[in-house]
Amino acid sequence: MGLKRREFLQQAGRMLGAIGISEILWLRLGDRYLQALAQPTARKLALLVGVDKYPDSPLRGCVTDVELQRELLRYRFGFAPSDILTLTDAQATRENIETAFVTHLTQQAKPGDAVVFHFSGCGSRVSSIESPGKMQNSLVPADDVLPLLANGAVNDILEETLLLLVRSLATENAIAILDTSYSYPGFPKNGNFRIRSRPRPTVGQPSLAELTFAEGLKSRPNLRPTATVLAAAANSQIAAEQEWNGFSAGLFTYALTQTLWWATPASSFSVSFSRAAGTVEQITGLSQQPQIPPHDLTAPPAVNFANLMLNSPADGAVTAVEEGGKTVQLWLGGLSSGVLESAAGSVFAVDSSEGARLLLRGRTGLSAKAQILDKPDRTNSQLTVGELVREEIRVLPRNIGLTVALDSGLERIERVDATSAFSTVPQVSAVLSEQPADFRFGRVPETAVAQTSSAYEPALDRGRYGLFSLGQMPIPDTQGDGGEAVKVAVQRLTPQLKALLALKLLRLTANEGSSRLKVRAVLATLAPQARAVAQREPVRADRTYRLEPLSAESEKSASNYIPNIKTGSRIQYRLYNDGDRPVYFAVFCSDSAGRLSVFGAEGKDPVGERSRAIAPGENSIVPAAGSILFEGFANGWAVSGAIGLAETFFIFSESPFDRTLAAIEAEMQQTRDALPIRVLLNPLNVARAVLEDLHAASIPGVQKVGISTDDLALDVSVWATLSFVYRVV
Repeated sequence: MGLKRREFLQQAGRMLGAIGISEILWLRLGDRYLQALAQPTARKLALLVGVDKYPDSPLRGCVTDVELQRELLRYRFGFAPSDILTLTDAQATRENIETAFVTHLTQQAKPGDAVVFHFSGCGSRVSSIESPGKMQNSLVPADDVLPLLANGAVNDILEETLLLLVRSLATENAIAILDTSYSYPGFPKNGNFRIRSRPRPTVGQPSLAELTFAEGLKSRPNLRPTATVLAAAANSQIAAEQEWNGFSAGLFTYALTQTLWWATPASSFSVSFSRAAGTVEQITGLSQQPQIPPHDLTAPPAVNFANLMLNSPADGAVTAVEEGGKTVQLWLGGLSSGVLESAAGSVFAVDSSEGARLLLRGRTGLSAKAQILDKPDRTNSQLTVGELVREEIRVLPRNIGLTVALDSGLERIERVDATSAFSTVPQVSAVLSEQPADFRFGRVPETAVAQTSSAYEPALDRGRYGLFSLGQMPIPDTQGDGGEAVKVAVQRLTPQLKALLALKLLRLTANEGSSRLKVRAVLATLAPQARAVAQREPVRADRTYRLEPLSAESEKSASNYIPNIKTGSRIQYRLYNDGDRPVYFAVFCSDSAGRLSVFGAEGKDPVGERSRAIAPGENSIVPAAGSILFEGFANGWAVSGAIGLAETFFIFSESPFDRTLAAIEAEMQQTRDALPIRVLLNPLNVARAVLEDLHAASIPGVQKVGISTDDLALDVSVWATLSFVYRVV
């Protein structure tokens, strides 16, 4: 097969030990890879594999994963369409995958080229021929077979074979992305998630053809010592896919490709991977944590790719021009699912043409149709395929609601009662178990002692209900007492449902990828150890400076996917205005139970100080030391509340938060105290006021674009919402 010499960074293994990778390590690994992706002179090759149609374990999002990667590589990183080979469903047999790797990647890649291999589908484990009793990870192709005998052959691709193939490449700038999992937990679905594991007990051994192919690779001289792999989960964890409104995709692939759409030359690959991993973990909890193995710190530092990016950050690209240049088809892989769902009526700007704007008319999955509003400087030309687009005006309906999926374990009468009860809660609706939703409603699982054995078996406590995440993780403080009727449970949950809807509305303002405000925020712990934990800023804000480097210990902490902060630790935020105009800010935080709290600022008057602006070039500390409002907070805010994930939102605006402050002031009159950090009694009123304030601040920009809508229209240039997520332990 004429395999050439290969070299790589390090072997995939000890996946769980990847958590806590330092920024320096990532700069040496990830920036070298992104440098190759962005290098205009190097050839870029990709083999993308996705299998949904398995004989006994059909999936729904793997072919979409291939589309996500293909559009990203083509439009964001300049891969030629002819250099991207895709194998989906029936095409993705074991023999076809391995043959395509050799002919498309091995035989074409030269030193310095960039190579991407992606696999989305089921994983499994098979017996080792060399070490009986030892199990090997494997990828399940479309021609999966069920062995007739306990030790019969399966048609899997060994993970070891894939690593050998990657190590056999002539370029070090190669990466394998595996959105699959190897352990089958005993059930094909977990809440709203489908699990990418072969749904049957592990039996069988590798086929003779697979073993022969692998041995041929092992015998090749000058194999590179290691291979670089991004894994959707640790070996013992599950990798899941989710259905959104109009499409299904792997949680990891969607998160990774989305963040890479708005990666910037100033950021390292660690930022993109950590964001993606954090997004996945925020959705799934600890059941799925994307991994990358540790790498060789003695490798020479990679050149920063700041001057090698082919284009600017984007939310998508033009994929077709239609109706004589009046309309276009867009791929919007850079938008979050929440914004994408409400995107009709939004306005996008074409990066390569100053002033060219597109009005989104409709959407199917991740594709959308848009009308061209204007084409300045394009009198005799049309938009072209491949031009990048970025969000300019975000349109959100005023009646956004919360959707709750009813667990399939509920009996029919329980589902009927729940549907009726949820219909009485404003802007909350119930759907069937598998439909796209925000949360789930079902019985609380209990651990009961089986009567026939001493083992503990899970059971469902009848008459005890609660709310759950889409991955079946209980939402704290939502579980009721035994003997509760379904309608009573829904009534009891109504305040928390409103709080969760308020949280959803605030998350829909997140625009770190599209805002151009020159603001930033830094999270630091003051005790027990003083150090910076994380920093956030809009990725598209034009900078005339570099962020100050963190210490080595802070680098390690800041690059964790979701940092751990112990209960009782004292934290503090510092907010910076690096622009030339004053900016106002509002600060909210939520805990794992969905409770929403509001922060104050410096000064004597709680409401008045919350309207204070940060002057150009100045900064503000939250909570502030030495102020009357924050008396007792001189050493920061003590972390408390429910164990689990917590999130803090910093919403900056060029205009005051008048409506928001009025809503908060109304709450203060109800409670008659001036605590600087308070749990909101009516969080939905406050969240809606935030949206109305941003809408009011956006009126000049919306009028300039020339659109008219009864919905909320938010100009991304006048506000920035930065979010910090950390785990309270």
